[in-house]
Amino acid sequence: MSDTAIQLNGLVKRFAGMEKPAVAPLTCTIQSGYVTGLVGPDGAGKTTLMRMLAGLLKPDAGSARVLGLDPIHDDRALHASLGYMPQKFGLYE
Repeated sequence: MSDTAIQLNGLVKRFAGMEKPAVAPLTCTIQSGYVTGLVGPDGAGKTTLMRMLAGLLKPDAGSARVLGLDPIHDDRALHASLGYMPQKFGLYE
């Protein structure tokens, strides 16, 4: 198994009607065994990024690998190893 937990390559997400992307091209590697914080002001794209990593939102460009899996194509395998608890429930009212 690799020491890479998350690998992002040019990951982008845009929403209709927005001038700037919610997540601009993002490339980074997050290694296993470290505590990594995701911080920024409201509207910075933190929740959008987390939703893409959990396979709940499809990126518009680029790619993501979480634990070696593609969050969109390998969602069942990823969900067996990944937990995501949003602050606000967003599937239905």
